[in-house]
Formats: sequence, C-alpha cells, structure tokens
Amino acid sequence: MPSPSSSASTDIHVEQRGEGHALVTISRPLRRNACDFAAWTDLKTAFETLGADPAVKLIVLTGAGGHFCAGDDVVAFSAVTDEAEKDVWRARIQACYAAVQSAPKPVIAAISGVCVGGGCSLAMCCDFRVGDATARVGVPVAKLGLVYPTIQLQRLSWLIGASNARRWVYEAALYDATESHRVGYLDALTEGDVTQAAFAFGAGMARAAPLSIAGSKAQLNAVLAGRVDQERERLDAMVLRADRSEDFREAAQAFAQKRPPVFRGR
Repeated sequence: MPSPSSSASTDIHVEQRGEGHALVTISRPLRRNACDFAAWTDLKTAFETLGADPAVKLIVLTGAGGHFCAGDDVVAFSAVTDEAEKDVWRARIQACYAAVQSAPKPVIAAISGVCVGGGCSLAMCCDFRVGDATARVGVPVAKLGLVYPTIQLQRLSWLIGASNARRWVYEAALYDATESHRVGYLDALTEGDVTQAAFAFGAGMARAAPLSIAGSKAQLNAVLAGRVDQERERLDAMVLRADRSEDFREAAQAFAQKRPPVFRGR
C-alpha cells in the first residue's frame, strides 16, 4: 500500500471548464472506478485544492467509462494484510468523504452506471446527484456480511428517509434511476449527457454569492449532523463575514442599479 502521503496515482483527473466550473473524474474504468488507496488520497487532495480555490464556483464529480464509482477496490484492499495499514486505508476513505462534503462550493455528482457501496456513499457527500437512465444505485452490505458505517447510514436516511434506507440496506439490491429518483436519492434525471446536465443543474448556484453558499453549506452540514452547538462560533463568524463583505455591498448596489450582481467571494 502507498504511504499515507503518497499521491502517485493519476486516476483522478481535474479539469477547469471556465465560468468557475471544475470537473473531477475518477478514471479507473477497468475497476468500474472502484478506488484504491492512492485514488482515495488524490480525490481527497483534489477537493481540498478546489475548495480553497476562489476561482472555482461549482464542482461536478463523475466517473469515466460509463460508471460513477463501484466504491472501494476490494481486490487492492484485500491484498493488505497488516491491520494498522487497513486502519489507515479506512481512515483515508472517511477523510476523502469529509473533503467532498465540506468543500465550500456546490458539489454535484453526475451518475451513470454503477454507484454502489462506497460509491453510493461518495455521491451522498455531494450536495446534489444527477443521474441518467443507466444509473444503478445500491448498498450491498447485506450480501457481503458487512454493516454499513453509521455515518453513511445517517446520510442515506437524511436523503431517502428511514423506511427507504432500511429497505435499501436490508435488500442489498441495485435500484434503477427511476426508483432512485422517486425516493429522493437522485435530485434530477437526464436523457442527455449526465455531466452537462449536472453543470446545467448547478449553473445558477455558480452565479450566487460564494460566501453565502459556503456559510449556508456549513450551517446545513452542522444541522444535519446535530453539531450546531459545537460549531456555533464558526457558523456565527461566517454569518458576520458575509454581513460585512464586499459581495453584500455589491448586491445592494446591483439591486439599486437594476443589474445582475457580480460576486467575488470577498
């Protein structure tokens, strides 16, 4: 296994698409984009980097070769025999999820093909999920003799409700795009290119005030995780920063001048 600091993989591709749009692609098509340790590491780094880049307003995450992500690369993981190294691997996956969820920009998963296990979890860490007709979503832990990590089950319950989450986890089935949309896992369906549809879904968000998006996202994450009291100081500081921002003054001027505001994130 690569060391925790390794980033030798070239399986995570980042593309700047103009207008503040960024596309992150998991490119391990021979494994249906299942991620090994290096891929989880590079994905984490990509989202940390994009999250800190003021020029980036919207991030779309997708997979190459007609599939989103088949989760963890169980073949690579099973080759690791040292329990301490396995713990490092597991921690890296959770750190990757956290980097995606906490990125202070709108993040949209563009889902084709399989989105299962850890891939399902990865998509849940995004703000929204757009799928095409080929999307197949599921949590097959009951077929593997495993228990879904509690934080992932919590996220699934937020999205599709407790009853649907029970059914998904107990049945361990794959659900098609129509069913995944019906229960609320997918926010939108498209008959066209799923990546283009994801960028179109988030276009209005990319034009919104970045400090407002970042603050609202942090608030919502804290509310859903039941951590408002623990994070209140940080959240209140984000509210105050927005109140005092150039963007707020720009919005007021734009309203008076009857023109669209131009936000700069400061």
